[in-house]
Amino acid sequence: MAKKYEKSSGWIVYRKNGNKVEVLLLKWLNSKNSEVYVIPKWHIEEGEVAKDTAVREISEEAGLDKKDLEVIKFITKLNYTFTAWYLKNNPVIDKDVYLFLVKYNWTKNPIVQKEERFVWYDWFTLDEIKKVKVMFDIHAIIWRNKTFFI
Repeated sequence: MAKKYEKSSGWIVYRKNGNKVEVLLLKWLNSKNSEVYVIPKWHIEEGEVAKDTAVREISEEAGLDKKDLEVIKFITKLNYTFTAWYLKNNPVIDKDVYLFLVKYNWTKNPIVQKEERFVWYDWFTLDEIKKVKVMFDIHAIIWRNKTFFI
């Protein structure tokens, strides 16, 4: 069985809405044709640093203007392994994801990139996000970094 290593960069985007903090999740159509909430992430391109990938991906996948995005901090590096059944020879992929906290100083609502199978978006308060099923333990990551949601 073939093995492959990938590096990606992702983000947790939040905004202030009155006195509430809201976190953006995108609804994505997975390989099983089911809608799931995700924190978008993508491959770090040659010559690109993880922070730049995060900002570029937010702009591309959620249609948010780069000028409205403020990287607050690097949060953590996640690692997981999976079998890519959808690829030729079904390789085992060992993936690192560099995760950033990004504040959206919003001027418009997201416009999801339908070509990448994103179908919608939702903003969740910190209390609401506890009830949302998302890959990784986003709830724990958010609560460990709650003081940085400025």
